[in-house]
Amino acid sequence: MNEKLRILLVDDNRALVLAAERVLQKEGFDVLTASNGQDGLKKAQTGKPDLIVLDILMPDMNGYEVCRKLQDNPDTCGIPVIFLSVKGVIDENKSPTAEGLKEMVEAFDFGGSEFLNKPVKARELIDTINKMLSFRKFLSSQ
Repeated sequence: MNEKLRILLVDDNRALVLAAERVLQKEGFDVLTASNGQDGLKKAQTGKPDLIVLDILMPDMNGYEVCRKLQDNPDTCGIPVIFLSVKGVIDENKSPTAEGLKEMVEAFDFGGSEFLNKPVKARELIDTINKMLSFRKFLSSQ
């Protein structure tokens, strides 16, 4: 039997974390959660996740700082990071605003692999995670 893939959710919004955790567990993922950046870094190191979903706005350390520390650590630098945030502001036409585009570029500059806007639909989150994990598997097989 295949080992379950592990996802680490790092977000200070407990309701969002609980909802995403349930959805991902139903999809067959093993899920770790952290409510702040320090705890997220610790769990990334010890829990060896296959992918991290990371909020940007958190009280102790923002997601950009967390991502930079993940990238600087040889044990965690290969883990794809999906930023999930309200900072990618979308207008009424579902297009990113100038501020939103700036945030997305910053997320990628800090090492993010993907950027999703809150609120995110469960299917969009799952599809993005599966896409990133498939891409990672493909790259590791080359």
